[in-house]
Amino acid sequence: MIKIISEIGINHDGDYEKAKKLIFLTYQSGAHAVKFQYRNIGNVYAEHIREIGDEILSKEINRNFLTPKNLLSLSDYAKKLGLEVGISFFDTKDIQDFSEGINSFDFFKIPSIELTNKELINTLLAFNKHLYISLGAHDEKEIDDVLKIMPKKGWTPMHCVSNYPTSIENSRLGYITYLQNKWGIDVGYSSHDDDYEVCLLAMYLGVSVIERHITLSRESDGLDHSSSSTFDHFKKIVRFSDSMQLIKAGNSPRIPNQGELLNRQNLGRSFYAVRNFEKGYILRKSDLIYRSPATGLSNKEIQNYIGKPLLTRLNKGDVVSKSLFIENKKINSSILNKAKEIHLSIPVRLHDYQQIEKMMPINAFEFHLSFDEALSEIDTTIFSKKNNYSIHLPDYINSYKLMDPFSNNKDQRELSLNIIENTVKFALRLQDLTGNNVPIVGSFSIIHEDKDNFYESHNNLFRSYQNRGVEIIPQWLPPIAWYFGGSVTLNVMNNIDDIEYIKKYDMNICMDICHLLLGQNYFKFSANLILDELKSKIKHIHIADAAGIDGEGLPIGKGELKNTQLLKKILGLNCLKVIEVWQGHLDNAAGFKEEVIKLTAVK
Repeated sequence: MIKIISEIGINHDGDYEKAKKLIFLTYQSGAHAVKFQYRNIGNVYAEHIREIGDEILSKEINRNFLTPKNLLSLSDYAKKLGLEVGISFFDTKDIQDFSEGINSFDFFKIPSIELTNKELINTLLAFNKHLYISLGAHDEKEIDDVLKIMPKKGWTPMHCVSNYPTSIENSRLGYITYLQNKWGIDVGYSSHDDDYEVCLLAMYLGVSVIERHITLSRESDGLDHSSSSTFDHFKKIVRFSDSMQLIKAGNSPRIPNQGELLNRQNLGRSFYAVRNFEKGYILRKSDLIYRSPATGLSNKEIQNYIGKPLLTRLNKGDVVSKSLFIENKKINSSILNKAKEIHLSIPVRLHDYQQIEKMMPINAFEFHLSFDEALSEIDTTIFSKKNNYSIHLPDYINSYKLMDPFSNNKDQRELSLNIIENTVKFALRLQDLTGNNVPIVGSFSIIHEDKDNFYESHNNLFRSYQNRGVEIIPQWLPPIAWYFGGSVTLNVMNNIDDIEYIKKYDMNICMDICHLLLGQNYFKFSANLILDELKSKIKHIHIADAAGIDGEGLPIGKGELKNTQLLKKILGLNCLKVIEVWQGHLDNAAGFKEEVIKLTAVK
């Protein structure tokens, strides 16, 4: 983790309430700590000030003074928010002003101008709190003289350029690497940069801590505001610090993520038939056209099948896949019976439902609707009374907007509600047909205010449909979603703290095992713990394997689900378990067949 310290410094302008607001903004940004500065006014300047610069600084120090009592009160407020608190001193005498209160601080800082003040350094080290030492405004010999006498641990040197602000051309970040190599220790960065993005570059170079001034406005009167960051910039700094390890990942053989695979399918091309061909026909390349999407044989693969006879009829416009040339193996009755016993289900689209049902009559199917299908009148005469059904709401309401029934955008909100309403009517018709409940699963991922508001508003919506006899259940989400072929970080329904909200609102959920495993790798929680905590609330399951933070929809055993005990726990839950391996429907549903065989064999 890269620690982010929000330097309050003198940006409170001597105003206690303003300092408190800056602390709260630090907390909201996600930063880890706040730091104050303290100078006893009587210990700063000589009696007769003659230099213009000294006169300016003297007036600023007097204007921005907060008493030790003020600072200790602010420190207590910050600690109640969960922040660490530190302070910079410029003189050993000033430390005495805090009496026993000095022990309430979590760390101390030696400002650049006091780097050679060995008495101050030794005094602060004696408190056994971490000490940060800024190196600005000093040459290499002066720095060496200090660093070589420092203890082995308990302190961090901070690269710093003592200009306020520092221009982008003058940040000299290479010195971070120089210090790391020369001393073999962690190095921090104390930033006074005009451009906060320089902090991101310092993170990439491997600093362990970033200190940056925070302000309400960079245009405020005062010496430090122009070299500080506003709340919005602080949030970005924190976000990059939290993600830097992932940003720097990739020093390994290349594996495409799920979003890339989606784009490869949607933007790539496969071969399609230009007319009808009967079983036994010897296929030629002139019988085919190369078009999107890439759901069949690629240009590289097609050469292996040209000149071979078709084992089944190929209709005009159909994709050319391996299954046309391979004997279609059926699942035997004992496996089908076991699949029914443990409540396995297969995801289908309206156009392939009958074909997949014929190949795998396991009596449980989940319809994954497109936004156009969800808004259309669906013919229910093709459905069987003996089956169990569920429905997955589309993630999108059109080609460019996500499902969001609480959007501030009226059109997005109304279209989302229309899609939900039409899907509810479809579910009611299926319930009338089968006599079974037809749950509707949805991905609800957009927070407008805070998590409490998210859960309360969605729970109220779901209960309004429950009163009509249909249950809408939100699914556990991944840390990163692949929306519209891009990657989006999600902040709800995917982490430990969501357990509290789900229980508070007595909300039933669909546990997506793949998403759960991705979250385990991203957030470092225990998938087993989540399952145990939410066992009574899990009423539906999506099951596939996962690897890393973005390897989604893998076959069982190709990722984290090599643990048979975890699989047994999942399969032992009394609800439908929808197999969601990536591209499982292709090649006569070969992927789904393989997973059914695999899951029914778990002992």
